[in-house]
Amino acid sequence: MKKLFLIFTLLILSFLLIGCQKETEIYSVIVPNGGPAVAQMYMQNQPEKYAVDIVNGPDPLLAAFGSKSHDFILAGTNMGAIMYASTQDYIFIASFTYGNLYLVSDSQETFDIESLEGKEIVVFGQNSTPEIILNYVLEQNEINCTFTYVDSVATAVSTWVSDHSKIVLTAEPSLSVLLGANPDLDVIDLQEEYAEISGNSSYPQAGAFAKSTLSNEAINQFLVDLEASVESVNTNPTDAATLGVQLEFGFSYDVILSSIPTSHLVYVGAQDIKAVMEAYFSLLYSVNPALIGGSMPNDNFYYDPSR
Repeated sequence: MKKLFLIFTLLILSFLLIGCQKETEIYSVIVPNGGPAVAQMYMQNQPEKYAVDIVNGPDPLLAAFGSKSHDFILAGTNMGAIMYASTQDYIFIASFTYGNLYLVSDSQETFDIESLEGKEIVVFGQNSTPEIILNYVLEQNEINCTFTYVDSVATAVSTWVSDHSKIVLTAEPSLSVLLGANPDLDVIDLQEEYAEISGNSSYPQAGAFAKSTLSNEAINQFLVDLEASVESVNTNPTDAATLGVQLEFGFSYDVILSSIPTSHLVYVGAQDIKAVMEAYFSLLYSVNPALIGGSMPNDNFYYDPSR
């Protein structure tokens, strides 16, 4: 009888302990398709921790900032700064993309910066990093062009597919899609052009932003998982390409594999990249203060786990 009572008591205690355990919270994340999606793919593969929405173009990201619909937003660094200037709902927690912008052409002519004088360029990312970097490179070289704006990198690529005479601004992995179809495509690496002009190796193109009301524990865990995902993608690109296909990113295995080295995925935490961010924002401010919301972000913009 005592043995049965003991077993019954242990069962009751087990049920009570299970009932008291806090369920693991699932955090919502919104990510633009392309390099940022590839960077976080191993997080997306953990649906018990993260609910990830992959979107095209800047509009859904701007809407997410405005509505506070997601716990974490992966977006252009200057977009985060602009939104922070109007409301401090999201803070910058890490950078993970050091530039992956390229110009492409199939003109059969010399294709370099000087050859762009007077040409039309199809541009995505109006008023955000893609247009800003392109404008900076052109202005520093005293090159005058006209821009035709489209809503996303996918639309830019579609424009080129429809008309090979177009000069198009693109990014990885879309660049690899184009090169897969036409290996002889002419390419200008805007990272190289930027480095030559500015003296900086590259620029923090995309970053992760966290809702300012989240706990340090939640943010820290997200950062651990993001860093691990970026490392896994860079260390094992073949496995990453396989996972990208499984997650239905919309790119083939070969395209994802080819795009990883030129996506420049590098994880750096907010405090470690603060000086680089401030230098980049200073450059943007000198061009047009509105590109970062009218003023330099204050220290509270940069996540500090000690606060």
